[in-house]
Order: sequence, then structure tokens, then C-alpha cells
Amino acid sequence: MRSSFTTLFVLASCTAALATPLSPNDKAALLKGTNDSCLENQVKDATNKAMTVGQLQTYCDCYARAFSDFMQVEDLDKNKETLTPETMKKAGEFSQTCAASTLRK
Repeated sequence: MRSSFTTLFVLASCTAALATPLSPNDKAALLKGTNDSCLENQVKDATNKAMTVGQLQTYCDCYARAFSDFMQVEDLDKNKETLTPETMKKAGEFSQTCAASTLRK
């Protein structure tokens, strides 16, 4: 599944020793924002024409949950302007995992 990851809500690699978990409110906002952005991008993507909105919602829910579980406070600043290479790699991993598990690809 081809996905556009141009949202302000991004994944990033972080070191456990320096990682500060997101507050519950921030995590909920990140989850919602990521899910909404993902669905908007996936519906617009012509390569997803054969998929139902329900399939795309399932994929985006999986992706947004993985994203918000992984994201730490320090990652927000590191990826504010542009995605780091580590973020792009992690985003691709989540995309592949979610596509495989939710879309049976």
C-alpha cells in the first residue's frame, strides 16, 4: 500500500533512556490526528481504488495506534519541520505491518 506520510504527526526513533511518554491527552490527539490524516490520504490515493472505506479505516486505525504508541515527547520537536530518516523508516515499517495484518496483503 502506498501511503503519504506528510502529516505533522510523525514517528521517530528514540532512545529509551531519554524517552518521555506522551501525556494521555497528547496521545489521544496524536492518535486522532494521525488517523484522520491517514484516511484522508488513503481515500485520495488512486492505487487504493479497489479498497473499501472500511478497509482503509482499518488500516489507518492500525497505523495510528502503532504511531501513537511509539511516539515520544522528544520526537515531536525532532520532526516538526521535516521527517527524519529514522522517522521515514519507522513509518514504512508500520505501513507494511498494518497493510499485511489489516488488508491481507
